[in-house]
Amino acid sequence: MKILIWATSFAADLWSFTKYVSTKEDATVKVMLADPRKSRSEVVSELFPLNVAMYGKNRITTRIGIPFFRPDVMIADNNIPRNRLAPKCFMLWHGFGWKGPNDRKEFSGFHEEVKEKWGDYQKPNKNFRWQCFGPWDFKHRTEVSGIHPDNCRTLGAASHDDLRTPLDKRKVAHGYPFDIVGKKTVLIAPTWHYGQLFSHWGKDKILLRRLFSYISQKGMNIIFRLHDSYRFAGEYIHLLHDLEKEYPNLMLKYKDKNLDNYVDMQIADILITNFSSIANLFYATKKPVIHVYPVKSKDEEFMWLRIDGGILKKKKVDSVKYIWKLPPEENGGFLAKEFDQIISMLDTALEDSRCCAKKSQEFLDEYMLGADGKSCDRIWEALNEFVYEKII
Repeated sequence: MKILIWATSFAADLWSFTKYVSTKEDATVKVMLADPRKSRSEVVSELFPLNVAMYGKNRITTRIGIPFFRPDVMIADNNIPRNRLAPKCFMLWHGFGWKGPNDRKEFSGFHEEVKEKWGDYQKPNKNFRWQCFGPWDFKHRTEVSGIHPDNCRTLGAASHDDLRTPLDKRKVAHGYPFDIVGKKTVLIAPTWHYGQLFSHWGKDKILLRRLFSYISQKGMNIIFRLHDSYRFAGEYIHLLHDLEKEYPNLMLKYKDKNLDNYVDMQIADILITNFSSIANLFYATKKPVIHVYPVKSKDEEFMWLRIDGGILKKKKVDSVKYIWKLPPEENGGFLAKEFDQIISMLDTALEDSRCCAKKSQEFLDEYMLGADGKSCDRIWEALNEFVYEKII
């Protein structure tokens, strides 16, 4: 099987499945991404050198694909190329998450793009498949997003297969500017749609300092992993870099500059997030997760950030109910609705590293096939069924 990996973000499930399928003797895998050099420079590339060829996206490759390579199938995690680079498309979506609504209206542009290249996914389609994380996700994608049930497969999350196995921190210690072996690390990984992390409670320049100071007093490291840098206002970027100078135990990372999040999740002891989909990947580690409720009230108006035509835009949303496809109360850890709760939850997590393990597993069992270590196997079987139109 010839497989083209079309990566918007070469991380998480897409990275894990690429690693898995690259070991298959009957698969030839090539990856297209924005900058292969960045991917190869990551610490994870030293741990797991991928036996795949990587190509940068440019005017030629985005139009005709990889020269002299005719893939049987293209696997994508989010955006799809302008042209049809393979006869079949398999969507390995970039995260489960809570945000939505992911309904037919929101996906209308994507639907038209797919329809132009591979046909209508609202009808049975032998050229298009969509991976679902579990039964609930299958129901949502078929009833809300409008993808025909024949085109969906319930397969789990590929990255869970890797994340459920702990990593020896000593192997990656050289990739961090502080001691990750002798000290604990807090990973802060917010989504970008709400702008600043604590804007609903006050000013980030005050509350981030309070949080960083508290974590520092406890002798812990901080990795602040944000989405692409271009999604944030310049003033906010300057604030964060000033904070990085102020706190030697703080490391800033941006998704477009530091592609991999696997190692960060593995070496972190605690995660703080305002419902980024990184949380339900992190659950597989069974380590504590503190979810920051991102607005004051579910009934208030607020500004929702989005990218339109490459431009960062703000949209007024009447109620946070609009943006949830899964209620935030459905999670695998703690839920903080005021700043001081984060501090007390950090104390609990420090005292008991297994304090969220049971709740995390319950979420995984309910929504993501339990993170049973067999997701990549299921995806490979579904891919064979899709490409060869047979079940192996």
